[in-house]
Amino acid sequence: MIHGVLLIDKPIGSSSADCVYFLRKVLKTKKIGHCGTLDPLATGVLPVCIGEATKFSSYISDQNKEYEVEISFGVQTTTGDIQGEEIYNKHFVVDEKKLHQAALSFLGEQEQTPPMFSAIKKNGKPLYYWARKGVYLKRAPRIISISSIDLLSSYQHQASLRVSCSKGTYIRSLAESIGERLGTKACVSALRRTKVGEIENKNLTMLDGDSRDAYKDKLLPVDHLIKHIQAIHLNQIDAKKIINGQFVDYNGAQQEEGLIRIYTNEGVFVGIGSIDSSKKISAKRLLSNPLN
Repeated sequence: MIHGVLLIDKPIGSSSADCVYFLRKVLKTKKIGHCGTLDPLATGVLPVCIGEATKFSSYISDQNKEYEVEISFGVQTTTGDIQGEEIYNKHFVVDEKKLHQAALSFLGEQEQTPPMFSAIKKNGKPLYYWARKGVYLKRAPRIISISSIDLLSSYQHQASLRVSCSKGTYIRSLAESIGERLGTKACVSALRRTKVGEIENKNLTMLDGDSRDAYKDKLLPVDHLIKHIQAIHLNQIDAKKIINGQFVDYNGAQQEEGLIRIYTNEGVFVGIGSIDSSKKISAKRLLSNPLN
């Protein structure tokens, strides 16, 4: 069985699920999942966990994201991007200064209502299922946070922005909101995810072949995408206690409360645990038979 992480450069036109289905077929394994959905229009960083790495996918997808987005102003579609049906089109020329001010007004924590064309489940089906049937449901707003917005370029009715944001932020909704702030409509015309946590869009793997060995050669270790979590090392006896579901008193260097990556003193990754205020360590998600 294959275990590890692939950093895929998601191609335009494919869904994140399409990428997973393709890799399942090529790698001949069912235990695969992606970390953070990208729209079919979008390209860029798509971490894919395989085998034992799937146990830690939630710790990866929870990280902040960075996007480069091209927005078309004066245009509205049913989906919030150019792949939807156009329902509004009126000439609009971007004023760069006003655009910059409008974009900066969205910095910080705020409520954002998810778009109908999204994978959020409602009544057992994703919202896009209902939207395609012409059924528009009430969606509860979510708290998201935008840490930075940089204006990269603007020309006539289009502009490109770089956005750093929390998990769950919909860039299509942000683009529409910026358009409203400028007194017009807007939609996403191009989108690329450039970062997930500290992972950047460098040396990504393209889905351009069906050679199982080629993808295996690009496989990264199971713990590659959770390096943002503090690490501790335990001796073999304590590591075995953790694996057996016991608590361990930690007497090492000063360690903050919260999540930890657990390794043996020999550098073998065991899994993720937590440490409390009394310096007791407990397991949360562990590899199967890490010491074998």
